[in-house]
Amino acid sequence: MDSLPMSMDRDSLQQLLGEIDTVLLDCDGVLWQGAEGMDVMPRAPELVGRLQAMGKNVFLITNNSTKTQDSYYDKCRSLRFNVDRDHILSAPYIVAQYLKEINFTKKVYLVGSPGLAQEIQKVGIQCIGVGPERIEGSIYNAMAHSSTLGLDPNVGAVVVGFDREFNYDKLVRATSYLADPDCLFLATNLDEKYKVTGTRYHLPAAGILVKTIENATQRPPRVMGKPSLNMFYMLQARYGVQPEKTLIIGDTLHTDILLGNECGMWTLLVLSGATTLQEARQLTTTQDPIKQKQVPLFYLQSVGDILTLLDEPLNHHLNEQQH
Repeated sequence: MDSLPMSMDRDSLQQLLGEIDTVLLDCDGVLWQGAEGMDVMPRAPELVGRLQAMGKNVFLITNNSTKTQDSYYDKCRSLRFNVDRDHILSAPYIVAQYLKEINFTKKVYLVGSPGLAQEIQKVGIQCIGVGPERIEGSIYNAMAHSSTLGLDPNVGAVVVGFDREFNYDKLVRATSYLADPDCLFLATNLDEKYKVTGTRYHLPAAGILVKTIENATQRPPRVMGKPSLNMFYMLQARYGVQPEKTLIIGDTLHTDILLGNECGMWTLLVLSGATTLQEARQLTTTQDPIKQKQVPLFYLQSVGDILTLLDEPLNHHLNEQQH
């Protein structure tokens, strides 16, 4: 057997397609890329359609904490991805559905984007804290005389995602709410950086803010996005998804591939996004058990290569006819 990850070929693909009935697709770096995420990967929409035509259940799963399920649905339609709305699972959607399922009735203090707030408000839960925050005067005095700190007694959860307006004042309010052990601490995802394509730079992501609040409170959050299993539990409960019959395709080892291996799914890494083949192969020699679970079974350059492999027999036959 070849060392992992193995380059997927036509035979392994055909065998895999005979085993699975569900495909989970990451979005950024897999289906599209670019600063605005509007550069569609070659043949990606066609691949989604082909998988659906083969009878596979196709779901899009993303850790992006700034966009709603509705905005992703609209984007998919504009980019020619024919995916049902309820087959799109974003981290904000998972957060909102979780709060709904536990019958949460209090307010949420949000460290996050307007999109995250919209998703939570859609299930009838009020959010506060969206946008810039400022505690007037001395913060120490505000803490000593909590009436001037501006805390809402009806807040029962702090939800943290990516927030460009994050500042020390928001940190103070978040940690103050979380001083109550009954206040929930939820995070969309733990991704710490977002690569700026074509540069040597990266943007600090939601995980940096989550870690800051976690360190300040000494409380771990309940994480909703990949590699947390909450996303998979929802798929399992609503659609009966079975891990041994599921393929997850992603470009990130510590989210997509780790989730797949933790659940017992088939895993395929595409090299069109955040990870190089060298980085994936380096993990095969690690002694760290968490990193060992980030090694994918297969790899390809991009998702469009799946269609190339599927069409190989036809192309070969046509070439023979031409000669």
